[in-house]
Amino acid sequence: MKASQWRESKRLALALVGIAALIGAVVAACGGETKTVTEIQTVVVEKQVTQIEKVIETVVVEKKVEGETVRVVETVVVEKPVTRTEKVVETVVVERVVEGKTVKVVETVVVEKSVTRIEKVVETVVVEKVVVQQMPGETKVQVVEVEKVVVATPVPTLFSADGSSRISPQGHFVLADTNVPPPVSVPALAGTGFEMSYYAWGVMEMPLFQNEEGLIDPAVSLWTSWTLAPDQTKISWTLREGVQFHGGWGELTAEDVVFSHNNANSDGTRFYGFGDNTWMGGFTTTGRYTGEMAFAEFNPRWAVRLSNAQDHQPWIISKALYDSEGEDAAVTQMIGTGPYEAKSWVSRDRVELEAIDEHWRVVPKTQSFNVVEIAEPLAMQAAFLTGEVDIAPLPNSLIKDTLARTPGSTFRPIGRPDTQMIHYTGNFWLKGELLTNEGMIQFPRPAYAEALAEPERFPWIGNIDDPASMERALKVRTAMTMAIDQDKIVRNVFDGFGTPYATQFGFKPDDPYWKDEWAPPAYDPAGAKALLAEAGYPDGFSFPMFIPSDARTISAEAAFAAAQMWREIGLDPVIDNGTYASGRDRRFDGQDNIIRMHHIYTGDLDGQRGEGMGLVQTWYSTELPRDLLVLLKQNTLEPDQAKRIQNNITGQDFLSGQRLFLPLSVISQHYMFRPEIADYRPHFTMSSQLMAPWTVEVRR
Repeated sequence: MKASQWRESKRLALALVGIAALIGAVVAACGGETKTVTEIQTVVVEKQVTQIEKVIETVVVEKKVEGETVRVVETVVVEKPVTRTEKVVETVVVERVVEGKTVKVVETVVVEKSVTRIEKVVETVVVEKVVVQQMPGETKVQVVEVEKVVVATPVPTLFSADGSSRISPQGHFVLADTNVPPPVSVPALAGTGFEMSYYAWGVMEMPLFQNEEGLIDPAVSLWTSWTLAPDQTKISWTLREGVQFHGGWGELTAEDVVFSHNNANSDGTRFYGFGDNTWMGGFTTTGRYTGEMAFAEFNPRWAVRLSNAQDHQPWIISKALYDSEGEDAAVTQMIGTGPYEAKSWVSRDRVELEAIDEHWRVVPKTQSFNVVEIAEPLAMQAAFLTGEVDIAPLPNSLIKDTLARTPGSTFRPIGRPDTQMIHYTGNFWLKGELLTNEGMIQFPRPAYAEALAEPERFPWIGNIDDPASMERALKVRTAMTMAIDQDKIVRNVFDGFGTPYATQFGFKPDDPYWKDEWAPPAYDPAGAKALLAEAGYPDGFSFPMFIPSDARTISAEAAFAAAQMWREIGLDPVIDNGTYASGRDRRFDGQDNIIRMHHIYTGDLDGQRGEGMGLVQTWYSTELPRDLLVLLKQNTLEPDQAKRIQNNITGQDFLSGQRLFLPLSVISQHYMFRPEIADYRPHFTMSSQLMAPWTVEVRR
């Protein structure tokens, strides 16, 4: 028997000890004589199990689109064989000694054996689809089903090489971060924008999880199976039994899952990912471990959106804690089901975490770790150099110097690359009534109305009903873009770790869909000054600029470099360098008309360029004409990635033509590891934050 099978059977056998009991007795035996007797008894034995599972998969496919073969990500249903260990009941005949005699007994036993059945799972495979062109703008899709062999992941337990003894988490490390968010466990009350740390650090969990191969896998997920309704209106799901909340708050049930998600999407919610989850309808329970999730609108990427691969999804909290303690007391208690339990959590300071060494999903390699907030880059570097912290998200400009000064240290990128992007905010051009988090509001948006009333204060904001105003504002935005040297920022700010730019939809200059007109205008400070004069600002102007001080994914250094280049052509940026949270609320409901530094994930081209910006894009502090936003919104529902890409090309044509964003550079977030860190094997994530701390192994 393989070691993994032995470990699984050992765990299951222990769980069934209380069930096995004698249900028969010796029927016949005579002193001094050897006789055959019959005995009925329950015992535990071992066998192998094989299953066939039906899976809902996110797949990479090849299509013929207008004569081109492209790679596309879509959701399909496939069937595949899966090998798994399972317990069943059988009757066998064995021999045993009864009162000194060898007798035959008939026993009912629990065994492990091969079984075939159908289940739902999510996984990524490579398939092919044929797209037959019918007429311009329409396609007919023929789906080809595939089968694939997968070995199911056993319940994780660490054992020594010979399988004789269990290995417990060992050691301790310190992780630096630019921001330790406040402990706000109730999703509807969480709105700082850094809540992904709750599950990144292993405290909270989501319904679905990736395995080591990056595939969403029910063997390591809280949902052990799920079924998509034929009409795509809902998902029916089954929850894993026996999962325990931290702190003795009992077993996780379907009621906790339903409460957490409905709370995150409730009226008046401040949940930081609400805008990304509007496709999600209500959750309901159908049993202690079963429930349903309705779709407000079907999202073909729903499984990713409910998994640890995403970074804006609800986490699951204890409803019993919420009901018992009340919202005010429960909100600061970081009680989850993850592999690490929070022993202390102090906002903007420090978090102390301890491993759950019998966790249902994974046994952490390290017994404990702390997270300490160090916002200033040079202070973080000093802490890394002296060994006060073991892992640190140092700026790219400090990597080479730190490597040279810390022999044996290493670095690696985490998450998707993203584009550092300056937003020319306030151009809210979407007319008519609009439903927002605060209810129905009318055109114009508050920030846009302020710009219309005082146009001299906001030269980059155009009046959609005044062509002359729109032309002047476009000249201002173009001039401001021409004043920035992206190559110099990559070279000097990021020490060469990066590329100059990408678009809002992830198109890059080496992309086959790339258009040269999407590139920012060439660096030309003299031309920028001349264009400002044409727009009526020969002496420049002063304007507010928000550069968050504590966001790990936003380079304040790059923003300050851009601000200095603007000063060189006569502009006067007045900088607010407050916390990210202090300026986050302005990003919603049309309130923002302050030029700000932020970022847009660009990721892999096949992933990002096939996504949509959504109908109401106040998140980026601008709103496009309604017909264009309606087109882009189709991308949240359109299963054909080729169509999604084409929609985004149309959107990118408009955005680049209007110069509503200034892309500075495409960079990856890098983390540095001291020599004391022996290994780290994270899963893929869209967030540029250290994930999967349970895989960190320290040298002993």
